[in-house]
Amino acid sequence: MVMSPPAGATESGVPFRQRAEARPSEAIDTLDAMRAVLTAVIAAIEAAAVALAGFVLVAVPVVLVWWLTFELGADPSEVFDIAAAGWLLAHFVPLSLELSPEAALGFGLDPEALSFTLSLAPLGLTLLTVLLAVLAGRRFARRGGVGAAGILGGLIGFAAVAFVIALLGEPLRGWPLWATVLVPTLCYGLGSALGYLVAAAHHEHAWWQSLVRRLQRRLEPLNSLWAAALPTRAAETLRLAAAALAAVVGLGAFGVAVAIVAGYVDIIALSQSLHLDLLGLLVVFVLSAVLLPVAGIWSVAWLSGAGFSIGAGTSVTPFETLLGPLPAFPLLGAVPQGWGWAGGFAPALVVLTGVGVGAFAAKRSSLRHSSLGASIAVPILAASLVGCAVAGLASLASGSLGPGRLAIAGPDPWAVGGLIALELGLGLVPGVLAARLDLDRLRASALPQRRTAADSTETDGAEADGTGRRSIVADRMRARGDTVPTDYTVSPSDTAPLADTVPLGDTAPLGDTASPGREAGIGDDSVGLGDDDDAVLRAFSWDGLDHEGSSAAERSTRIDSPSGRIWRRLRRPR
Repeated sequence: MVMSPPAGATESGVPFRQRAEARPSEAIDTLDAMRAVLTAVIAAIEAAAVALAGFVLVAVPVVLVWWLTFELGADPSEVFDIAAAGWLLAHFVPLSLELSPEAALGFGLDPEALSFTLSLAPLGLTLLTVLLAVLAGRRFARRGGVGAAGILGGLIGFAAVAFVIALLGEPLRGWPLWATVLVPTLCYGLGSALGYLVAAAHHEHAWWQSLVRRLQRRLEPLNSLWAAALPTRAAETLRLAAAALAAVVGLGAFGVAVAIVAGYVDIIALSQSLHLDLLGLLVVFVLSAVLLPVAGIWSVAWLSGAGFSIGAGTSVTPFETLLGPLPAFPLLGAVPQGWGWAGGFAPALVVLTGVGVGAFAAKRSSLRHSSLGASIAVPILAASLVGCAVAGLASLASGSLGPGRLAIAGPDPWAVGGLIALELGLGLVPGVLAARLDLDRLRASALPQRRTAADSTETDGAEADGTGRRSIVADRMRARGDTVPTDYTVSPSDTAPLADTVPLGDTAPLGDTASPGREAGIGDDSVGLGDDDDAVLRAFSWDGLDHEGSSAAERSTRIDSPSGRIWRRLRRPR
């Protein structure tokens, strides 16, 4: 037999019971720390792989040009400098470039040396980095609270590779080393954090619920109802904003596709004017592909009515297009022309998109059954969020394209964001309100009622006083001069309500009086007209009955049936 130590016994001065209670929590903390470290290491390796993959995508075309065009005659360090500069530019690090007089003359400029800054980022590569970061953050969220270590590990891994690439691109980068490493690292870190937060909110992590409750306690003194509805309303607003943003971006992509098809001739003409070989055409195609997201954001700005510029003093809007000399880049052949007075259809298309998104989203959320104030406030907040997001995207799609007047290119972020918010607000609010309309209820209310309001009041009052509805019918028939059928017996105890329809299992004729047991809900089917035992047989017989299974006299007892009204007219004395 194993004897347990006494309660007061100690080991190294600590009671055994306290040590036993402390071991599980210490073990759990140790295990969580090990999991956090492992998550951070895995995240660092994955982030480094993402950064290297982006660098390889830029380096492959550069190496092909070096090999096939220059036949490996150029300095390899310059080749990797160009590849590193392209990767840095894709992560919003501006480049400082210099043109010789010969190169400037080739670009149509004055034959003199030029130095300028190139800052318009090819957002195709940026989008690849952000999407991979968001996916990584969603995976880290599955690990619970320790998944936050993955975000920190990813920052460290991506920063290490960015540091090496910044050293390679030192001759072309325009920022100091610390800024060159920090900005690309933030691109990956913000994407990873966004994916982690969205997944944590979706899976309702404990720390997320605690944060929401803490925020609700802060808002409760202001308005308890608002504090209670905060999680639901916030989720509805974010979902509606995400759907509207996706619709706006899709509309911009559709606009780019239409512009490319419409400007196909100009695009081909610009490509032929460059006199490129197969490798040159491949490089131009890759550059155009990574610049398509920029063209999509410019398309959104054009549809909003604010437009964009390609050089100082230029303007491209749905109403007019003012351009100067442009570089011979094929994608610029898709720049649309102004529509004049018809340019107002472009912002109207954004409004209609908001109407469709609002109606579609509201039917699949609680907004359809929410209050009128919430149905207006939620779309307005969602439109404001989309406007802020579009303004941010417009600022990322703006920058310098070259020297001189080309130092200004892209849309005005605040103008585009404000117009998108206004136009979406004008569309989302009517769309959500339209989804709140219950068409079935409106259709039912538009149909004529079976009874008038006076009849309903009279009948309800009679039922409350204990007077049978059939006696009321008989009184009204006498008042109109109708003859009450002889087989229609009015009894003071006849209090059963006269239903418009009879259930399938009810065998009593419409003119019969329910028995006391049936009134009590016992379900006795032995009913009749007074003491007439043949009532059930007459109800299902074909002799002397109309097409609905009731005798003519009994059909006259129905209040609103068409056959009853016709029978009363026939029985009325001439």
